[in-house]
Amino acid sequence: MSPHPLPPGAFLIDKPKDLTSSDVVNHLKRVLIRKGCAPKNFKIGHGGTLDPFATGVLAVLVGEATKLADCYLHSTKSYSGRIRLGERKDTGDLTGETVESAPIPDWKIGQWQEQAEGFARSPYWQTPPMYSAKKQGGQALHHLARQGIEVKREPILKRIDSLQILSEDRGSLEFSVTCESGTYVRVLAEDLARKAGTLAHLDRLERTASSDLRLSNCKSLDSTLQQIEDGIAFSDFSQFIPLNALATHLPRIELREFELPRIRSGVPAEVERLLIMADQAESRSRYLIAGMGGLPIALLERPDAEHPFRLQRIFVHETQNPA
Repeated sequence: MSPHPLPPGAFLIDKPKDLTSSDVVNHLKRVLIRKGCAPKNFKIGHGGTLDPFATGVLAVLVGEATKLADCYLHSTKSYSGRIRLGERKDTGDLTGETVESAPIPDWKIGQWQEQAEGFARSPYWQTPPMYSAKKQGGQALHHLARQGIEVKREPILKRIDSLQILSEDRGSLEFSVTCESGTYVRVLAEDLARKAGTLAHLDRLERTASSDLRLSNCKSLDSTLQQIEDGIAFSDFSQFIPLNALATHLPRIELREFELPRIRSGVPAEVERLLIMADQAESRSRYLIAGMGGLPIALLERPDAEHPFRLQRIFVHETQNPA
């Protein structure tokens, strides 16, 4: 049986516990190359890291779809999980060592919910944890933390869209949260507990959504690897999303066919016209896609609403006619 060539798109994986996001990418990369579905130098990456102890939505992007990685990295995320009260761990989650204990207040779920809603109502300044990949002075903080070194970190303003306490039982809280990218849910759990005069760490964390991608559309890594081993056509993978069906959460500009070669060639006048069209679009989104017939042609980005769009990526397709 001839191998099925890998089209551009994304595998939606329900990341298992105890694997890094890069581990998942490497498992898929190895089997895709070994089965002849992709060349050794093909492009593959993911759209936003999950901690090893966490599970849930992980988009593994392949081919031209890797150009959408930043769109998913900087997108709104949703999680569910469990907060264990009364103990602080050095890592902020169940994988760490207990460094401090405190009594747990006798609060009802309504009291916890009232405190939780404050994170969405008021500005939330979050201090990055030492056990994180964030770099300071050229070094990842977690490298310093493992050497017993703690450095001062500047708090960062983070947007919490909603934080719901779903249940309370025996010193633990089940919760769901929707927040902007780069929010450390471990720290959010600690800060919620601190408001109640106690300590906490994350006992469980599952990403349930990453912008337009949902956990219900994901499959396990093992079942995905087995489908590749069995030679199933990628069009029959329910968890494989083709490039033209990705990033549906982003605003779009429809191009005309005669504009495509000039934009792809980087003709300054055509690119400038495209950027003007993007700036005139009524959108506060950081990213915008220019395309034709559902197929992305160019990705535009602006750091904030005060700055104009710039051309970030041009998509290369096997056929020059995307219609």
